[in-house]
Amino acid sequence: MRIAYYFITTVFYYLLYPYLYFRILKKKECPLRYQEKLGVSLKVRNDGYLIWFHCSSIGELKSIFPIIDHYLKKNRILVTTSTLGSNEVFQKKYYNTNNIIHQYAPIDSPQIIKKFFKKWKPNIVFFTESEIWPNQIFYAKNNNIPIILLNARISNKSFIKWKLIKNSMNKILNCFDLILCQSNESTDYFNYFGTNNIKMLGNLKFIASEDFEKKEENLNLQKKLIFIALSTHPSEEEFCIKIHASLKSQYPNLLTIIIPRHINRIPEIQKMIINSNLNFLIAESLDNFESNTDILIINSYGNTKKILKSSKYVFIGGSLVNHGGQNPIEVAYNNALIFHGPHVHNFSEIYDFLNKENISYEVKTVKELIDHLERNINVHQSNNIKEKIINVGNEILSMTIKKNNRIKKVAYSFKKMIVIRFL
Repeated sequence: MRIAYYFITTVFYYLLYPYLYFRILKKKECPLRYQEKLGVSLKVRNDGYLIWFHCSSIGELKSIFPIIDHYLKKNRILVTTSTLGSNEVFQKKYYNTNNIIHQYAPIDSPQIIKKFFKKWKPNIVFFTESEIWPNQIFYAKNNNIPIILLNARISNKSFIKWKLIKNSMNKILNCFDLILCQSNESTDYFNYFGTNNIKMLGNLKFIASEDFEKKEENLNLQKKLIFIALSTHPSEEEFCIKIHASLKSQYPNLLTIIIPRHINRIPEIQKMIINSNLNFLIAESLDNFESNTDILIINSYGNTKKILKSSKYVFIGGSLVNHGGQNPIEVAYNNALIFHGPHVHNFSEIYDFLNKENISYEVKTVKELIDHLERNINVHQSNNIKEKIINVGNEILSMTIKKNNRIKKVAYSFKKMIVIRFL
C-alpha cells in the first residue's frame, strides 16, 4: 500500500499546475502564494530550533493557538494551513509577531515534501486532528524528526475505510511519537490499529480564546432582535431565511445575520434572499448597518468575534447537512443560545456537554427552531457556562503541554547527542 501511495502521489505531481490554476480560478487558492503548496517559498528559515505546526482549516488552527503561544516564547514557529480563511485568521492574530511564519501546506507528493523539509528543517512536527499524510510522516520518521498528533480524531466514516488497510495504517500511525486523542471513541479507533503512545486528554477545542471584541455599540443594533446563522453550508441559508420570513410579522425588529462557511457562495445566497422578497445587505461588518435590513450577509471572516457579541441566538451550520458540525465553544463563551442540526459528530462530546447545560438544542425543522426561539426570547441564560468551559479547557491545555514537552525534551537531547558525536 505504501509503495502504491508513493507512486500515485509521485505521478500526481505532474498534474498539480493545472489543478492549482483551476482552484485559483475558483478563488480557492491564493494566486500570489499557490507555489507554497509546491514546496516553494520566498520566506527565510532563520537559525534556531524550529517547531512546525500543521492544521487544515480555521477551527483546527484556533484550537492550537494556546499551544503555539506557549512555544512561541522561546522557539521559532512555522505554521502551515490549507485554506484561504485560515491564513486570514492567522494574519490577524500574529501580524507583526516575530519568530512565527505562515505558509500554505505542502501537497503530499514526494518531490514536494523533500523540497519542503530541506527548506525548513523542522526539529519537531505537530499535526492536528485527522491530518495524516503518509509521505510527510515517513520522511520525518526516516530523518529522526519527532511527530506528535494533537487533538487526534478518527471519524466513523474514516474508520470504516481505514479498516480495509489495517496493516498500512498500523505502520503509518506508529511513526508518531505521541498521539493525543480528543475523545474515547477516537482512542478506541486508534487502538484498533495497534497504535503505540496514545493518550486521551480531551478536545482542544474546549480551549477558547478570551480576547473577544468589545460589545457592539451600534444604536440601531441595540433595538434589534438578532439571530445569527454561523458557518452555514448549502441549504442551511435557505433554512434560516425561512425562519426569518416566518417570524418577521411577529418580531418586526428581527435581524438575521448570515456568516457563510465559504464567502464565495454569497451570490448564491443573495439569489435565495431576492426570491424571498426580504431586504438584505452585504457587508464586512456591522459598522454600516441599515435599520430596514432583514438579512445581513457578512463577506469577511475578520469580524466574526465582534459580530457574535451582538446576539444571544445562534444557529451553527454544517449540522443540518452531513458535514459534522462546527466548533460551538466561542459561541458558548458569549453565553448565547445555540441551535444545531443532528450532524455534529465532529464535536459530539462538546455538544453533549452544552446540551446538558441547556445552552444548545438540536433542531431538524424550521418549526422546531422557531419554537425554541419563541420559548427562549428574553429568557436569561446562566453565566456559569463560560467558567465551566474555561476550567475544562485549561485542564486539557495543561496536560497537552506536559505530554508534548516530554517528547520535545527527548528530541532536543537527541539533537545535542548527534552534534556532540559529529564534533
